[in-house]
Amino acid sequence: MRAKPCVRSGFCCKVATCAAGVAHGAPQRGCTFLSGERPGEYACELVKRKPELTEPMAIGEGCGSTMFNSARNQVLSDRT
Repeated sequence: MRAKPCVRSGFCCKVATCAAGVAHGAPQRGCTFLSGERPGEYACELVKRKPELTEPMAIGEGCGSTMFNSARNQVLSDRT
């Protein structure tokens, strides 16, 4: 089964920091590398500084957390 498209909801980064984020000093929960003002605009500052992490971190490859992710649902609703 294929992951749902990434909509930059920020949900995953708020719930659990990825291994790369933790390795670079972010806390386990509520990643400090998450930037943006609201769902749909979030981005990873660590990947901006180290683009070589994009593929290993699967940035933009699709959301694996679609359940209970109201931010994702809101972004998709706003797009229609």
